[in-house]
Amino acid sequence: MAGALDILRPLLFAPRPRRAIPTLDGAYLPNDRLDALPVVGPDLVRPDDIAVGPDDTLLVSTQNRLLRLSGPELQDQAVVATVDAPITALAQLRDGRLAVGLNGRGLCVLRPDGTVEAALAHLGGAPLRSVTAIAEDSVRSGVFFTVGTLRQDAEDWVWDLMERNSTGLLGYWQPNAGRAEVLLEGLPYPNGLEVEDGGESLLFTQGWTHSLARYWIGAKRPGAVETVIDNLPGYPARIAPARGGGHWLAIFAMRTQLVELVLRETPFRQEMMRAVDPELWVRPSLRATGSYLEPLQGGGIKKLGIRKPWAPPRSYGLVVRLDAEAEPVFSMHSRVDGHCHGVVAARESGGRLIVVSKGDGRLCACNLESAGGSA
Repeated sequence: MAGALDILRPLLFAPRPRRAIPTLDGAYLPNDRLDALPVVGPDLVRPDDIAVGPDDTLLVSTQNRLLRLSGPELQDQAVVATVDAPITALAQLRDGRLAVGLNGRGLCVLRPDGTVEAALAHLGGAPLRSVTAIAEDSVRSGVFFTVGTLRQDAEDWVWDLMERNSTGLLGYWQPNAGRAEVLLEGLPYPNGLEVEDGGESLLFTQGWTHSLARYWIGAKRPGAVETVIDNLPGYPARIAPARGGGHWLAIFAMRTQLVELVLRETPFRQEMMRAVDPELWVRPSLRATGSYLEPLQGGGIKKLGIRKPWAPPRSYGLVVRLDAEAEPVFSMHSRVDGHCHGVVAARESGGRLIVVSKGDGRLCACNLESAGGSA
């Protein structure tokens, strides 16, 4: 009898997921703080990353252009460079040069006048199609970078998620020496990068495992990798240092029970990808279109002209403040009915926190005290 029960138990009672979606409680308690932030800067088309220039001006990438924004509300703009592919990552180097990732093209270093000085298109025989984040190594005049996947361009990230790939890498490049190397490979879409501890270690996000990890590069534990956060409520994007210690973590979309189910059901997922337009997949999105053909419409139907903010999120906006121990202490949300979705970056600049909403094509800002910057 016991043998029969052992056979039937996994068929009748499916095991609970080992990484259930965390409850939005405590520091993650839903709110409308992102939607309350004032919009700054000019109208932008799919802004993707930001960096702080040497004169404390703000640099922002918007498709193929790199803009310098200035003024109290960042309304004054100047074109720094126009490149031949959408910019997917950005870093300001201390000597005035810029390191940028190009969709499908790898990464390059730009001189202050916007001309290309050096480029890296392949590493280890593989094309660098999906550079997602860049951070400067000021000690050795190089850059660390993450590549989300070796199989897709950065703009096609949802294909990589639905294929359940794990082909991303963490790399290092010294443009002046013409030297590049792979530090880690086989990563589940690394999507954000920060140098910490004075260059002793790197923090990097992993999108498809909803996690934050540390890679040691200094003398303490060279080459060691450790998990810092193993189960975030959404898909993490970029991470940046916060004043007083800690970090700002952008989450570009939230996890849902339905998407988690589809990711486990391989035959259904493969047929969906074959037969259905990608915009209509059961998937996370930077911005829901509102089409009646999209999945999950029933959960967000308007009543009295109001869309339910607690509906299942196809798109969402979330910024999390982590303390020095990488514990969440504060969060800012743009819920289902909000207008600051698809947050891909949050960085301090000029005493303010600047938030990049790629889904809604805007920059939002607030002073650090109201953003929990002194936590």
